[in-house]
Amino acid sequence: MRIILLTLCVWLCQASTEELKNCQRPSLHNGFLVPRQDAYNHGTKVSYGCNSGLKPVVETWWGELLCGNGEWSHTPHCVSMSDCIAPVVPHATPKPSQVSYPVNSTVTFVCDKGYEFEKKELRQVVCENGEWGPLPTCNRNKNACDAPSHVPNALITQPYRDTFEEGETIEYRCKEGYKFEGKGTSTCEKSKWDHTPKCVESDVPSGPGPSHALCGDYPTIEHGDVTEDRDRRVLKVQCAALYKLEGPKEVRCVNRKWSDLPVCKAPCRLDQSKFQYRQREYMQHGEQDWFFCLSSPSYVQVKCDNGRALYRGCGDRDW
Repeated sequence: MRIILLTLCVWLCQASTEELKNCQRPSLHNGFLVPRQDAYNHGTKVSYGCNSGLKPVVETWWGELLCGNGEWSHTPHCVSMSDCIAPVVPHATPKPSQVSYPVNSTVTFVCDKGYEFEKKELRQVVCENGEWGPLPTCNRNKNACDAPSHVPNALITQPYRDTFEEGETIEYRCKEGYKFEGKGTSTCEKSKWDHTPKCVESDVPSGPGPSHALCGDYPTIEHGDVTEDRDRRVLKVQCAALYKLEGPKEVRCVNRKWSDLPVCKAPCRLDQSKFQYRQREYMQHGEQDWFFCLSSPSYVQVKCDNGRALYRGCGDRDW
């Protein structure tokens, strides 16, 4: 079984105009690499295992590294079989956050904003002989709000999120040459935003203003948002949690038109009924992984394609 952490596309894009670098042999205590070399070419996959009584910090028997332009996809570690790998709970963060935890460690989860525990008594879990106790579930609060709708000629000052908790207030900012008609804030109340700001043209001349003012309203990014950088006169793009940004991270106004816009590719929810053991719930777009089949002693390969999980093995062949 192997695990691939996506980053190859990003590395290739970053290195398209320069020579791709090789990777030096990664440091791995109490483990071994296959194949073992002093250096590896860009794009090389290296498997690693651990000595007797130890295991890699991945949900597999062995791990896999990927060399991308001089850097490895992640740092390999070998830990005791009685240690636990970092637990994953959708819409929650473990405290403390570590790669692995010694036996008898206790982790306390904190639900993301807009989510709450299904059973508050399960917010803490204990590592027992390499396994976690029952993990909690964070469900969306019925009074939480979706991301606010796009407001012409305005930006939201907070980082993009797809869920906001009741009582949260967000602030807007009108672009150069515009002003608010009324207040410039909105508050989440019982799953609805109490106000939609409006930016109208200002009567006060604002001078030439930034170059992107010539392009009109800010572009809309589905499952994402843009924030303004006044100094560099660009718009920065940020995707919602678990969504993957593909394309330029910045957007500029060129000849009265916005430059090419990126897209936020959707994550995939895994079908747990196909696996012998329960796995993580989501994969990001472009990611691939291997899991034990439920019905046969073999593996199923899974890859995520913009919200659609594709399966190959265990009787499935989606690609």
